[in-house]
Amino acid sequence: MKKWFLFLLFPWFGCQVEQGVVEGWHEPVVPVSLYYTMHGKVWAPGGDLMSVLDANRMPVPDALVALFREEPQPPPGRYYCNRCVELPPGTQHTRTDVDGSFEIQVRPNTEYWMVVQKGEFRRVTKFVSGRSGEVWDSEEEKSGPRPSIVTLPSVHEPVRGKWIPRILILKGRGEPDMGVFWKSLGFLPGVDVEEISDREAEWVVSSPEMLRNYSILLATCGDEATYLTKPQIQENLRNWVKNGGKLFVDDFAYDWAEQLFPGFMSFKVDYTLDFETGVCGGTERAPNEVGRCVNYECYDASGYPGDDQLAEWIDVVNRYSPVSMKYGCNVIHELGTGEQGICKTELDPRCRDGLFYDVPKVWMFGTSIRYQDKPLTVSWNYHCGKVMYTVLHTHAEGSSSVGYELLLQEKVMMYLFMELQTCTSPNLVE
Repeated sequence: MKKWFLFLLFPWFGCQVEQGVVEGWHEPVVPVSLYYTMHGKVWAPGGDLMSVLDANRMPVPDALVALFREEPQPPPGRYYCNRCVELPPGTQHTRTDVDGSFEIQVRPNTEYWMVVQKGEFRRVTKFVSGRSGEVWDSEEEKSGPRPSIVTLPSVHEPVRGKWIPRILILKGRGEPDMGVFWKSLGFLPGVDVEEISDREAEWVVSSPEMLRNYSILLATCGDEATYLTKPQIQENLRNWVKNGGKLFVDDFAYDWAEQLFPGFMSFKVDYTLDFETGVCGGTERAPNEVGRCVNYECYDASGYPGDDQLAEWIDVVNRYSPVSMKYGCNVIHELGTGEQGICKTELDPRCRDGLFYDVPKVWMFGTSIRYQDKPLTVSWNYHCGKVMYTVLHTHAEGSSSVGYELLLQEKVMMYLFMELQTCTSPNLVE
């Protein structure tokens, strides 16, 4: 039997949450049961905001919907080891389908705390269920803002039952305005999403204490973080990931992954300004300079997912449209094995000296005029944390969030921001 998991809830001080009876329920002509039935869909951050375009509202697959009779403990902070543990026995819960849909039946006229969660995006709402036989449907309105109770938050307000990861963007010179991407989903750049130039971020990554302020580091297209070759900075960043950090890296910023975790990927360089062409990286030691594996010949690709759930989700959000991936430059040549965690059993052939080694998981492949069936987006575990690298830009175009419709690859990135925040099990990239 499949087990459902919620992140580890350490004892912590309680918090106040949004209160009130759930809005939007209606009485069916014929009562369907003795229970109060809730069904609808869970939506990605921003789905409940008037400022977010309908085209940018995304359903969330495999999100947890759980109802507690007592207020659940809040997370221990914004940076911690998110281990998978079972829900308390008897907890009413379900998981959403690939289109975000769910249905759950609860006792009528009863006070609950409803948790809607994907990874470290979490909303808790206190409400009183309706009468026996009533049905609440979050999707009565087929467009416009969705009910907040079923929408993951885009702001961090624990006193209102909203938790999101704290994100630091290490912005490279090759990435457009990242604020367009975040504002299009209702996030607040400068508050929960901070930004610093990659070439100016050495003081942050030199300090383990500073790193622990952040759940996610997002390094975007650029090759000016020359300090990444320093052993102490490499150790700081590896330890930050090992203990629960999530490192997302795109395109020319590949050194944020390669310098810390050599061996997982090699790159193909067909056009360079300063270094040699050919295969670069992928050995036990990273190149001694940043930027050696940058490929200056950019391309668009026709993509196809390497993950079944992602493939089904793309069919939902991109129905009848081509899977177009825009503006990749770097080229992943081959994938290799690397340390991902501690082994459960030495009988696993991927275990060596108590450590688990495996290749990255491929989320998206792509084919272009020059390159055939190459990995575009990959990830791997590193103990309690995760690393993702994509040759694509997180935000590929657009200078204003007003009226901006996210590209498919941007929606996929939001999917992965949520998916790779989920709890970590040994020997498994979820």
